Amino acid sequence: MKKQFAVMGLGGFGESVARELMRLGHEVLGVDIDENKANQLADHLTQTVIADATDDSALKEMDLHRFDATLVAIGENIEASILCTMHLKSLHAKEVWVKAITPTHHKIAEKLGADRIFHPEYEMGLRVAQTMAHPNMLDYIALGDNCFVIEVRPGEVLEDRPFSDLKIDPEKVRLLAIKHGNSVTFQPTPDYRLRRNDHLVLLGEEKALRHFTERL
Repeated sequence: MKKQFAVMGLGGFGESVARELMRLGHEVLGVDIDENKANQLADHLTQTVIADATDDSALKEMDLHRFDATLVAIGENIEASILCTMHLKSLHAKEVWVKAITPTHHKIAEKLGADRIFHPEYEMGLRVAQTMAHPNMLDYIALGDNCFVIEVRPGEVLEDRPFSDLKIDPEKVRLLAIKHGNSVTFQPTPDYRLRRNDHLVLLGEEKALRHFTERL
């Protein structure tokens, strides 16, 4: 279902989010005080507006309550991000997502009633560290309580060998699927033969997953 989103701040992060939302088939309003940034994306977003996102009068004119969610992606200006968040909540925006820069910024956004707060640089740092420590891990999702879903690439030594050769202990690690390009095989049979560029999607606790992937 097509949704409507607004993105406040069209720097590198805001632009990436806005473009991806468009690619997913949604409508996106991009807002930035920098005329050049807004104009550069004018042909790529549903609509762009040159405006100061800290100006409540300017925000009122955008009817932001009609959007499914509004992202405050203002760069390093914490004060501007806080003011924008405050105005969005007072204008009864449905959902306000905030890019937090510091722990204090996070706390203030939380006090203002932001619906979702995230730290992209911190989260990306964790992701890069995990990938550096485990080179065959392509991606992961933390589920909490030290439980993860990870995507790994098995070594070429396993090519054309049956899935059963992985010797997965189902009590510790569960194989959710095998990805190959754009195709996904759920619950592969024991005689499924691994192919070059197959990726395994696994669920388990960190220690068990690390022990298993080190053997691949």
